[in-house]
Amino acid sequence: MMGDLGKKLVDGLLADLRNLSAEAKKKYPVVRQAAEGSVLKIRTISAKEEDTAAAISAANLEVLQPLVLGCDSRCPRLVQISLTSIQRLISHRAVSEAGAEQIVAVLWGLMEAGMEELKVLQTILVLITMSGNLHHDPLAKAIVVCFRLHFSKDSSVANTAAATVQQVVSVVFERLVVEDGDDNPNTVNSEVKEKTTSSPRPGKKPPVSLGPCAADAYLLFQDLCQLVNADSPYWLVGMTEMTRTFGLELVENILTQFSPVFFRHPEFSFLLKERVCPLVIKLFSPNIKFQQNVAAPSTATTAEKPYFPISMRLLRLVYALISNYYTLLMTECEIFLSLLVKFLDADKPSWQRVLAVEVLHKICVQPNMLRCFCQSYDMKQHSTKVFRDLNAAVGSYIQTLFLLAPANSASSGGSSQSGSQGTGSDSNPPAVLGGLPVSGGTTPPPAFEYRGMWIPLLFHASAGVAKPTFLEMLDKTDPPVIPEGYGLSVAFACLLDCVRSISTIISDILPQQPGGKLPKIGKNKSKQFVIPSSPQQLEPADQQLCETLATSSWTSVLAALSLLLDSSMDESATQSILQAIQTFASICGQLGLTVPRDAFVTTLCKACLPPHYALTILNTPGLAAVSKERGLMRTSSKDSSSQHVHNSTLGDQVVAVGTSLPTTSSSASAQVMLTVKNIQCMRSLLDMAHCHGPILGTAWHLVLTTLQHLVWVLGLKPAAGGSLKASTTDAPNAVLTTTVLTDLPVLSNMLSRLFESSQYLDEVAIHHLIDALSKLSQESMDAALANREPSLFPVAKLLETGLVNLNRAEILWRPVTAHLLEVSQHSHGQLRDWGAEAITQLVKAALAHDYEPPLKDNKKLQGLLLTPLQELCQSSHVDVRQKQLDCVLQVLQNNGDNLGHAWPVILEVLGAATDQGEALIRTAFQSLQLVVTDFLPAMPSVCLQVCITVATRFGLQKRELNISLTSIGLLWNISDFLYQNNEKIRSDLEQDYEQPSTTTGEKSLLGPSDSLWMCLYSRLADLCVDSRPAVRKSACQTLFSTIQAHGAQLEATTWETVLWQVLFPLLDRVKAATGQVEKEDDKQSSNNTNILIHHSRDTAEKQWAETRVLTLAGVARVFCHRRQALALLDGYPRAWALLLEHVESASLSPSSEVSVAALHSFQELLVGDQVPDAVSKTDGQEQAEQEASDDQNRLWSNAWRVWYGIGTSCTVLPQPGEVPVVPSQQFLATLVQIFPPLFKHISHRFVASDLDKFAKVVQTAVSVPVHADASPFLIPLGGLDSNLSPLQDSVLRAVEGLQKAISVGPELMQAMYPAVFDLLLTFVQYSCQPPKYGTLETRSTNGPDRNSQVKLPGKVQWVTLNYSPFSEKSLVVVVDLYKKTACHKVVIQESVLEKIIKVVRLPLGLKYACPSSSMWKLAAQSLLQVLEVGLPVARQPTNAPAFSTMWTQLGLALDDFLFSKHPAPPTLSVEQHQKDEAIDVQMVELMRQDILPHADNIPAQFTRKIISLLNKGSIHSTTFGIPEGDMLVRLRENFSRVCFQTLLEYSLATGENSAGGGITKLALTAFLQRAQDVLVKYTQDERLSGKLPLPRHRMTEVTFVLRAVTTLLTSLKVTAADRVDAAVWNQAIQLYPALVECVTSSSPQLSEALRETLHLYADLLAPPQRPPVADISTPARRPEPKE
Repeated sequence: MMGDLGKKLVDGLLADLRNLSAEAKKKYPVVRQAAEGSVLKIRTISAKEEDTAAAISAANLEVLQPLVLGCDSRCPRLVQISLTSIQRLISHRAVSEAGAEQIVAVLWGLMEAGMEELKVLQTILVLITMSGNLHHDPLAKAIVVCFRLHFSKDSSVANTAAATVQQVVSVVFERLVVEDGDDNPNTVNSEVKEKTTSSPRPGKKPPVSLGPCAADAYLLFQDLCQLVNADSPYWLVGMTEMTRTFGLELVENILTQFSPVFFRHPEFSFLLKERVCPLVIKLFSPNIKFQQNVAAPSTATTAEKPYFPISMRLLRLVYALISNYYTLLMTECEIFLSLLVKFLDADKPSWQRVLAVEVLHKICVQPNMLRCFCQSYDMKQHSTKVFRDLNAAVGSYIQTLFLLAPANSASSGGSSQSGSQGTGSDSNPPAVLGGLPVSGGTTPPPAFEYRGMWIPLLFHASAGVAKPTFLEMLDKTDPPVIPEGYGLSVAFACLLDCVRSISTIISDILPQQPGGKLPKIGKNKSKQFVIPSSPQQLEPADQQLCETLATSSWTSVLAALSLLLDSSMDESATQSILQAIQTFASICGQLGLTVPRDAFVTTLCKACLPPHYALTILNTPGLAAVSKERGLMRTSSKDSSSQHVHNSTLGDQVVAVGTSLPTTSSSASAQVMLTVKNIQCMRSLLDMAHCHGPILGTAWHLVLTTLQHLVWVLGLKPAAGGSLKASTTDAPNAVLTTTVLTDLPVLSNMLSRLFESSQYLDEVAIHHLIDALSKLSQESMDAALANREPSLFPVAKLLETGLVNLNRAEILWRPVTAHLLEVSQHSHGQLRDWGAEAITQLVKAALAHDYEPPLKDNKKLQGLLLTPLQELCQSSHVDVRQKQLDCVLQVLQNNGDNLGHAWPVILEVLGAATDQGEALIRTAFQSLQLVVTDFLPAMPSVCLQVCITVATRFGLQKRELNISLTSIGLLWNISDFLYQNNEKIRSDLEQDYEQPSTTTGEKSLLGPSDSLWMCLYSRLADLCVDSRPAVRKSACQTLFSTIQAHGAQLEATTWETVLWQVLFPLLDRVKAATGQVEKEDDKQSSNNTNILIHHSRDTAEKQWAETRVLTLAGVARVFCHRRQALALLDGYPRAWALLLEHVESASLSPSSEVSVAALHSFQELLVGDQVPDAVSKTDGQEQAEQEASDDQNRLWSNAWRVWYGIGTSCTVLPQPGEVPVVPSQQFLATLVQIFPPLFKHISHRFVASDLDKFAKVVQTAVSVPVHADASPFLIPLGGLDSNLSPLQDSVLRAVEGLQKAISVGPELMQAMYPAVFDLLLTFVQYSCQPPKYGTLETRSTNGPDRNSQVKLPGKVQWVTLNYSPFSEKSLVVVVDLYKKTACHKVVIQESVLEKIIKVVRLPLGLKYACPSSSMWKLAAQSLLQVLEVGLPVARQPTNAPAFSTMWTQLGLALDDFLFSKHPAPPTLSVEQHQKDEAIDVQMVELMRQDILPHADNIPAQFTRKIISLLNKGSIHSTTFGIPEGDMLVRLRENFSRVCFQTLLEYSLATGENSAGGGITKLALTAFLQRAQDVLVKYTQDERLSGKLPLPRHRMTEVTFVLRAVTTLLTSLKVTAADRVDAAVWNQAIQLYPALVECVTSSSPQLSEALRETLHLYADLLAPPQRPPVADISTPARRPEPKE
């Protein structure tokens, strides 16, 4: 079944045929019959065929027959019905090729008959459009029908035919396009280029290579060219007439709409090249040759003049050729463009120039076309510079409009052309006042005004859109009237679009790097800008293209734009011009074309300033070329200046008046007026710098110079952060209108946004910006040097630029801060202040900026940021340094926790302030205190050393003593921090310590943590030698407290460094400083201080002495407390020896304070912590033990050597003539006190020679006197009860310790007992024989007159000590020691007992003449004690040789003591006498008990000496003549009695021992002789006394003798006869007469005793019986008492 379309077709045809049949029923039967047959045929087809249209097309002739007959009938009704039905068939595509030919023939007939022209045209159009079967001649015939109808007299038919022709032509080419397919290339290929030169000749036959549709189009286009050229057509047979204008329109439409056809088919390209182009050139001839201002020849015809319709259509055709086929017609387009440029010549009619400008405008809005022109022509060496000429032509046209408008007031182009640019009077607006357009209450229209020439601006064309007016006047036959200003308006738009196109081309070529979204500036919206790549990144061809585009056009473009900008009186037009200038400057900048860029920038900058003012400050090389291009060179600068002043004054409204900026070249300040246009240009300049900053390069200097002058004139002054604020106080001469006052905040904001947008600039651009600001600033600095007020604009904007670019500080920091540092050194106060403020603000902001990675982890960046702050230390200006330190304090308060690696710079800045004044020092120290108290944990461990150094510098500064002292406290705080955080610091430092160290080799041996400690110790050591005593004292205390408290953390190698680089150098420095001090200078220096000083520290000598004491004591304490660690060092022996040398040196110092303190240090070294027994001992290694022991021995041997050296050096006996140097008692006591602890270490190797050395030292020390002035404080005047002096006590303690060590020591050491006895006995002798100290004259305090000696004044200044207590104590020690060692072999051999007896003999002999009464008594008691122990030893037969001489000394000692030559003093009391006598009795008792009983073991001579002493003692009373009274006591009655009793006892003794008999005989002989003498004497005295009784003691003596005789006789009676010598009996019997003489005594007591005695004589009257001789030979012996 047929579809809906087929049914509709059938129904329509049937209806049409029925109508046709009905109309032709009567008049045209043939038509009716044919119609009926067709109806039958259609019905048959519709019933059988599904594809009705195809079936009908197949039977087309039968179906069309009634329709053709109907048209041939010329019956209007039938023709209408037939044409309608034909159209129906055509529309349903039911017409075959034959049918189409038949239909064309029918339509041709109707055309000739003049019937239904519109219907015919409609049918032809439908036929050609809907049917693809119409080709070749039928198609040509159909087209000819349309052409012929176009020239119908009926205008409606003619117009319809014209439209139909145009549509038909288009359809023909559209069919070609369909035939070619969808692939329609837009560019010519190589095949086209090859065949365009070898195509067939023109004719009726198309090229065989073309298809049907292509052939039709080819023939049609060929004939159109023929017709336009006034030639006969080849294909369109039957054409009777043709207009050139219509032909040009058709050709233009074809070329415009179907350009791909000409690129695809060489045949068409050939027609284009061989037919169209020559035709155009031919038709251009009248237009080119005509010159308006030259009179035409009389023979000239009208055709030779330019004809507007043809000229206009030619230009349209040229544009079509250029725009669509410039790649195919290179040479032809070059010609067309050159011709087009000539159309703009000033001698051409104005309408012709306007048409050319409109064409150029259409060309300029197509960037690709301009690019091709440049590549095809301008870039070729020997080709016309078409692109350059186009731009030059537009620019020249604009310039000529201002210069030639009055001359072109006449109409151009013949009498029918009345349009012109206007007359001379029309050059001004309708209403003028002083040359300015005015209107009541209205705004002047947009216009340009230059040198009195006023040209209105009629419209503002949209960017990139060309809307020509006169090119579209296809219905005009006469030249139109050109409105005034139209040409300039089009040229202005053309110029702007040309700039835009150039920008588009270059932007498409240059690879863009996305920059970022700019912040708003002024009233403009946010803009997106890109950072162009360097031209070097382009391909060479692209780079050449871009550069050619710019270089070929910039001079003409800039010339035109600058002229337009100067003359513009419309804000919108001015803005467009400014935008174009910005764009072209950006282009040049992107391409690296500095001269063009600078020329455009300069033009913009000059527009911002009044002309006369701009000329003085702006001048670039590109401006000369621009002026030359403009062709407007002024005749004189005076005319130019006056003209510009006129324009500025009258053409623009003055909105601001200010003073000019003083420069180095201009000193006087002139008045400057700014107009509205100046402010607008300033905005544009800001916008350009804001959006195109990356390409400005060196032009930044021009921009910023202009802005600086504008800012100065407007009175904007820098504020905090670098922004600008309006200030009426700083700019009192500025006069600003309300408009400007309102805009000032906006302009200030724009300026700030400009420099804020610098954060989007690339590295090169930001450097250019900074360099420009720096140059401006340098100019301001130079001006300031010339005593002119400087501009702060560049410094403020440098600050602002730096603040917004902190995210890339690595790029700009150095140039910005380097210049600001120069500014901060300037002599001008305000400049210098701003420079320092800028630097400090930048540093603070940079440190507070959020970086990635964080700033504290970026050591390099931190160092970079803080370098300018550090370099401010070089400034000599106090205000700059104050800002620097204030900045540091704020940085610490705000960013102290995040400084990281920046700490060294911060600390260095603080340290540098120590060389400044007090105010700066205080400010810096405040920051340092903050650092130490709050930020040590936040500080990297590697920076702690710098912190220590800086704190030390504050300690060393001399201006603020309190700060110096406080800084030492900070060092202590640092040491405490190091101790508490030791592990963390160590780990942190070890991480950094892996890198190569730059320290010296010696320091590199230390660990990182220990190096830190070393730095602390070294710095404190430096403070220890400061010139101020308070600082030295505090530093010394802190140093050694630190070492003592925290030294446990140091490694062994570090201790060695501490010793050799800190402690010993410190000792050397202090020693050297102490030695160089002179008392006079020191007194003066000490008086300069403000501190009240005690008299003990009132000289530098005393103060340095205190320092030396502190340092030596501190080092000694270190050795004591850290001995275990130090002993592990290889250099410990050397250190020990060196320390002892310092001790020895200090001990011998003239200062008693130093010497005593040195000994205390020595003592502390000896009594401190003990060295381990085996420092280097390892288990099981005896050799190591031995080596350790040897090392210790050497150490203590060295100490012993030093002690002995001190002792001998300080006790050198003064020689005659020398000033005596006498050590103090305190010094000597301390020296001796050192020996006991020292002896503990050397006891195992202490030998006799060492003991001798010790004895020599102590003997001399004890003998040292004291000064008379000091004696009251050391020598008590209490006499005998005085205690020991400290020195004496120390000596005895030392000896006591020595003897204890000897007692437990080996045999070799015990051999030193005699030496010890000798030393002690020497001390014993001092009581009676005080020692001499060389030749020094002294007064003694020993003896009874010592008090008077001390009190008596005299020349003697030295006083010896009271040695009695010392000697007594020494004697006690001797006795105790002897008791312990009496039996020792060495003691026996060395006759120690004899030495003791010899020594005590002296005080015993002196007795009451002894200096100390207690001494002889102690000596007696000591002798008794010694003899009690020593006599049993001496009586041993084996020891007899050793004691052979002792008995003599003992006898002499007893004799000297018992019978002293020094009587008791008269003042001696009875009680004291009895006590003294008791001592004598003790001596007798000694003889009685310990000597006489052992006579057998005692030398006989000594025994006789004893008996003699007893005898002498018993008769003592007879040897003195003593007066009456208590003489019995004085004569030692008890002593005599004991002597007599002892003598009697041994006289009556009996025993078996023959030796005992010897003693008895001696005793009896002595006794009986003693009794004989007493009795005889008594008898004589009694007789002489008469009746007077004898003294009681005489009577007592006689009574005692009588009783003793009684006792003796009684004993003799009981003794064996053989035991009693006959001589004894003889003496006893001889005594009898004396007894008888005594019977006359009247004393009852005597009489009683005498009676008892005489009774005993009764037994003696007869001799006794003798025993046998044998019995007598063996007498009994008394047993010998045991020891």
